[in-house]
Amino acid sequence: MILTIDIGNTGTTIGFYKNDLLCHPTKISSKPHRSADEYTMLFETLCFQKGVDKKEVVGCAISSVVPHLTDKTKQAVTAVFSCNPIIITHGIKTGLNIRIDNHTQLGSDIVADTVAAAVVLEKPFAVIDLGTATTISAVNATGELIGVIIAPGVRLSVDALSQNAAELPYISLSEPKALLGKNTEDSMISGSVYGTAAMIDGIITRLCEEFGRDYISVIACGGLAGDVIPFCQTEIEIEPYLTLNGLNHIYKLNQRKGKST
Repeated sequence: MILTIDIGNTGTTIGFYKNDLLCHPTKISSKPHRSADEYTMLFETLCFQKGVDKKEVVGCAISSVVPHLTDKTKQAVTAVFSCNPIIITHGIKTGLNIRIDNHTQLGSDIVADTVAAAVVLEKPFAVIDLGTATTISAVNATGELIGVIIAPGVRLSVDALSQNAAELPYISLSEPKALLGKNTEDSMISGSVYGTAAMIDGIITRLCEEFGRDYISVIACGGLAGDVIPFCQTEIEIEPYLTLNGLNHIYKLNQRKGKST
C-alpha cells in the first residue's frame, strides 16, 4: 500500500493506494502551526478510523507547496509507517519533459497533476487546479509541459474584494442563482464563479489557437473545481484526486528507476 499526501496552502489531501486503487481519501486543513507530533497522532487516528494496517504501507510520496509543513509531515510518516517518503522536488523522476525557465519554481502539485493527466488524456492537453490559486498547465502534442498560468483563486479573489471594498460583505461561496445577481451577495457570487469560468473558457480557447487545434483535452482538480467547472462552456473532466493519482504514479516510477523510498 502506498500513502500519498498533497499539502496545499488551505488543505491537505491524504490517500492510500492498493493495487493502484485509491482507498480512504481524506481532507484536512493545512494548519500552519501543527507540529510533527500532531501529524503523528493524526496519521495514527486516521489508520485506526479507516482500518488501515500500518504495516501494509510500504512507501509514501508527498507534494507540498507549504515548505514549513513538509518536514513535519515527513517526520510523522517516518514515525508511523517506518518508511522514508519521496518528496516531489527537482531531480525526482516524473516522466515529464518540462520546458520552463526554472524547474525549481514549478509547484510539486502541478507536476503531480500533469503526470496523472498524461496517463489518461490525449495530447495536447491542459490541467486546471482550482485551489487557493487557480493554475492552468499546458502540455503540447509532443508531451512537453510548456508553461503555466497562475491566477488568484476564487476564494482568494472574493476575500480580497470584501477586504478592500468597504461596502462589500464577506460571503460564502455557493452556486450562482443566475448570471446577473439581484443583490450584493448574489452579485459577488455570480462574479466570482462565472468570472473564473469565463477566464478558464477564454484561456482554453487561446490554447487551442496556440496549438492550432479546434479542441484540446482538459481536466480539472482542486477543492473548488466542483464549484466552478459546471459553469464553464468548455468540455472539462473533473478528477478530484488527480494530484494523488500523480503521486502514486511518480512513486512507482521512482521504484522502477531504482530510487530508494
